Amino acid sequence: MNTKENRRYRDTSERIVRAVYDILLNEKKPLSGITVREVCERAQINRSSFYAHFQDVPDVIEQVEKSMAMGLTESFLQELQKKTGIMACFKALFTYIQEYSEFYNIYLNQTRNVGAIGVAWDLLKDYIEQIDYRKFGFCSEKEMRYQGDFFLHGLTAMLRRWVSDGCKETPEELCEFLRHHYQMDLNLFRWDRNQKPGPETDQQSNQ
Repeated sequence: MNTKENRRYRDTSERIVRAVYDILLNEKKPLSGITVREVCERAQINRSSFYAHFQDVPDVIEQVEKSMAMGLTESFLQELQKKTGIMACFKALFTYIQEYSEFYNIYLNQTRNVGAIGVAWDLLKDYIEQIDYRKFGFCSEKEMRYQGDFFLHGLTAMLRRWVSDGCKETPEELCEFLRHHYQMDLNLFRWDRNQKPGPETDQQSNQ
C-alpha cells in the first residue's frame, strides 16, 4: 500500500472514531445504542468502508482503548524507570488522563468498569510480576495480586469521579490524596531492583 493509500486509510479511521465520539458526546447515547448506519452517516462513508476498518461500533472503542492504554502505560513506566519516586509516576499518569479527559469521561462512565486503565494495568503487571513479593511484606504472590486488584478498582473509581467532575483537582492534589489514603497499596510499587525497601526507598517514594 502506497503512502497516499496509507494516509487515506488513516483519515477514514479517524473520521469513524470522531463520529462515534461525537454521537456519544453530543447525543448522549449509550455505546450499545449506536448503530453502524449512524456512524457511517456522521462520518460520510459507506458501510463497506466502515467494515474495512472495524468489526462493529464496540470495536472502534476497543481500538481507541488499546492506543490510549499504551500511552497511559508509557507515561507511567517512563517515570518508573527514572526511579524518580512513585508519586512522579502517578503524577504522569494523572496528567495524561487530564489531557485526554474527554475520552476517559466517556469511557469510564459508559463502558467497562476499568476500561483503558485496566488494559494499562495488565501491561504493568508484566513488570510488577518480576518483583519478589517478599520484599514488600506479602505472604504470597496471590496476596500481592489481590492487593493490586484492590488498588486498581479503587483508583478507577477515583478517576471516574475526577473526570466526571471536570478534573477540578490538579494531578498533584490527586497524588497527595493517594499518599494520604493508600500508603499500604503504594508499597506494591516501592522497589529498587538491587535493594530491599527501607528508609531510602520510603524517602524516595515521598518525593
